[in-house]
Amino acid sequence: MSALQERVDLLIRSYRVRGHRVANVDPLGMHRPALAELDPASYGFRESDMAREFSCHSLCSDGVLPLREILSRLRATYCGAIGAQFMHIDEPEVREWLQNRMESTQNRIRLEREDQLRILTRLTDAVIFEEFIRRKFIGAKSFSLEGSETLIPLLDIAIEKAGSEHIDEIVLAMAHRGRLNVLCNIMGKSPREIFREFADTEPEKFIGRGDVKYHLGYSSDWTTTGGRRVHLSICFNPSHLEYVNPVALGRMRAKQDRAGDSSREKGMVLLIHGDASFAGEGVTQEILNLSGLEGFNVGGTLHIVVNNQIGFTTPIGQAASTTYCTDVAKMLQIPIFHVNGEDPESAVQVVQLAMDFRRTFKRDAVIDLYCYRKHGHSEGDEPSFTQPLLYKAIAERKPVREGYLDHLLKLGSISREEADDILQRRRKNLERELLEAERDVSRELTPSLRGVWAGYAGGSDADVPDAETGVEKKRLSELLEAQANLPANFHVHPKLQGGIQRRLEMARGGRAVDWAAAEALAFASLASEGARIRLSGQDSERGTFSQRHAVLHDVENDERYVPLQNIDPYQAPVEVYNSPLSEAGVLGFEYGYSLDCPDGLVLWEAQYGDFCNAG
Repeated sequence: MSALQERVDLLIRSYRVRGHRVANVDPLGMHRPALAELDPASYGFRESDMAREFSCHSLCSDGVLPLREILSRLRATYCGAIGAQFMHIDEPEVREWLQNRMESTQNRIRLEREDQLRILTRLTDAVIFEEFIRRKFIGAKSFSLEGSETLIPLLDIAIEKAGSEHIDEIVLAMAHRGRLNVLCNIMGKSPREIFREFADTEPEKFIGRGDVKYHLGYSSDWTTTGGRRVHLSICFNPSHLEYVNPVALGRMRAKQDRAGDSSREKGMVLLIHGDASFAGEGVTQEILNLSGLEGFNVGGTLHIVVNNQIGFTTPIGQAASTTYCTDVAKMLQIPIFHVNGEDPESAVQVVQLAMDFRRTFKRDAVIDLYCYRKHGHSEGDEPSFTQPLLYKAIAERKPVREGYLDHLLKLGSISREEADDILQRRRKNLERELLEAERDVSRELTPSLRGVWAGYAGGSDADVPDAETGVEKKRLSELLEAQANLPANFHVHPKLQGGIQRRLEMARGGRAVDWAAAEALAFASLASEGARIRLSGQDSERGTFSQRHAVLHDVENDERYVPLQNIDPYQAPVEVYNSPLSEAGVLGFEYGYSLDCPDGLVLWEAQYGDFCNAG
């Protein structure tokens, strides 16, 4: 019996490790291999063994089940519409947390009728919006979400969940696929405003004011069903796909720092990726690498990959050397959930689980939403030129809303009349919005929501009076001397002692101020006047040429001391971080930080000039 039990334990582990490979996550059913290691016959079990009971404490409270039931639960948990990759995580307690959450429910969520009705309504919003755009603006590029409409209820649930967790603000970023749908149905941008942008009757008003409609950013307030307000911001993203991601992360870090949210609990970043760009663009790896670092951590990011299983015309087999487009995320100690985009309730289960993981462990989580792109890359393109079998399969699919409605009708959760009423009300609303847009084609530009930038003015230098930037000599001496006076019990490296002594001589007028001391004075004078300083780069703490030494290390215990953080009891924060050897991710992060820190000095330091050129 012990030998049989050992084989059962191996079989259970195989499902946890490899079950995702045979999971029913592809709505087109084109990729579902058979794996011998998940076949009980490979472990010597016969049909006569199926009724025998074995120990399985993690699968049930009783701890014992017949082999047939063990297999049934494993297949439901790991091989249904959700495939979970989590066994690469090193910490046993994290793996066990995920196992318990998934196996205790067999990876299914129990929804009330009102929840199912909400999902159907949000799917209807997504479907009707795309149909309306295609019908009313024939030939216009919209980068449709058709085939991936489950993204909208998934985002809806994520934001509702965030509100229940007392998250006050979410920064989103995405490329162009489905962006108009997200702007309308998640961000709350008025459909009439989007319709006016399609009409483009007064293009001269927009010269120099922004980008095309499917690149624009937006901000709004979302009120949850529980009455909590969550502020949403989606970043502008002019065609650079994944390059917007570090910008969103930097913005959130700045918001958290301004709010004093050192626990990183009040704000969240939600990034929406494409499958080809997530696998192909190096900046994806750079932002994943930033996620656990002290100077760049934002408390965990929710990544949603809208997996159309194709780039523009390039299939994933020609775009990635990996099994999944998300395999780069396995570099982190985080779960990756693959989910069938035609099973909205499984998508809800996954987003609830991912959000709980993020909150519990303050780490990223990845949702790989398997779906498809119904039309060509920009609607007018002909995708069957290069993917005839794929698009034959897509043409045979009914819309995801119809499939989910069939499911609800079978359950008796909703009537056809209720569903049709939702559909008609949504269509009538869009018709009214289009009518209003056509009535008022000549309108003023919507004022921007300036937030922390209110009170600042831009324009030509000639229109702005010069600011007084000088600092009294006595004050400069005080600031430099404060940086040279180290704690009595701090053991500085002997080779640095001479430099510190020279700083004291500069402070007292006995030596000319050198370049490195002048930089330290510039930082100190700003911080003492209340301006936050943030500097990052590969070797920014010491300085590539051993010139800065902003962070000193005690030679006896390696404790750190930052002179610039000890110049004035009322000073603003001064942060100097060594960063990864990154030519795009960190630069984007600091740019994003600067967007939400108008009253600070935010700097990215290239290690050498060629790094700056790449950035």
